[in-house]
Amino acid sequence: MAQDQKQEAIITAAVKRFAHFGVTKTTMAEIAADLSFSKASLYYYFPDKLNLFAAVLQTIAESGARDHDEELKNEPDPFKAMFTFLQKRTDFIIKYDKILEYLKTFSRQQAPPELLPVFAQLRKREIQRVTGIMHKGMKAGIFKIKDPKKTAELFYEFLEGFRFTFHATNANFFPDKKQFQAILKKETEFSLIFLNGLTIK
Repeated sequence: MAQDQKQEAIITAAVKRFAHFGVTKTTMAEIAADLSFSKASLYYYFPDKLNLFAAVLQTIAESGARDHDEELKNEPDPFKAMFTFLQKRTDFIIKYDKILEYLKTFSRQQAPPELLPVFAQLRKREIQRVTGIMHKGMKAGIFKIKDPKKTAELFYEFLEGFRFTFHATNANFFPDKKQFQAILKKETEFSLIFLNGLTIK
């Protein structure tokens, strides 16, 4: 098996284990056993579970990205596209909650450096999606926007503000399902106000 194939196989096995048992309750030895690999072979590709988790996080984020982007592209109404964008973000969290709950072990101020590139990539992709929605509204003659990218960044920063408010009053990095549903409701209400403000009267 080629090196790239081995690395991919390890990530795939880790996704299955993490999704079923959670990250904390999964050991590197169990993942190696699932693949009939030695632990030494596993550690050759991933020096510890945190690095493997970062690779898993990136993989699951990319797995549904194409379908997500295609759905947003095919929705002509920018309001509906934005609501779809927000709903998909929450659906992703619910689908992979057993994996993502591992983020609860970190505080926002102490996010591991191994995860920072993944977070940056996710942020860039999210802003690109919102920028696409802004362009969609402009082309349809619905929105009047001077700089779609800056407007998208502003919108995204306000979404992050909702999360920051949660983090400011809670010790954990990652909310639970019920809390994310409450955040989604606020995000949807905010997006309606924000987009109405961009609408040509």
